Amino acid sequence: MPYRNQATVAAWVREYVAENPQAESSISVLEKDFTPGPDSGLVVVGLSNASTVTYIQPVVDESGPRWMVTFEPRTDGFDLDGEGVARLSADLAAVADLCRFLQRRTAAALAEVESA
Repeated sequence: MPYRNQATVAAWVREYVAENPQAESSISVLEKDFTPGPDSGLVVVGLSNASTVTYIQPVVDESGPRWMVTFEPRTDGFDLDGEGVARLSADLAAVADLCRFLQRRTAAALAEVESA
C-alpha cells in the first residue's frame, strides 16, 4: 500500500515540510527495519527537549490504517522549567499535526486506489 512505501512517505513528508518549514530539521524518513519494500516507511521526529526516540508509523487494525506515534522508553527522567515545557508542548503539537497530515494523505491515497 502507498502509505507504507518509503518513497511515498518521504514525498508526503517533503510536502508537509514545504507547508511547515520550521519542522524540517526535526523530521526524517527511514526504511523501517532497514528492509526495502512496501512496508518500509518510518517517520522519525526529534523533540528539542526530550531525548526519547519518537517515530510515526501506520498500524492496520479492523478500522483500517491509522498513523500512530511511538515514544520509546527513557531510562532517566528530565526536568523542565516553564519555558522548556512550552517548547516540549510545541514539539508535541507539531508531532500531532504531522500525524494528522499523514492520516489525511493515507485516506486520500486509499480513496484514489478504490476509485480506480
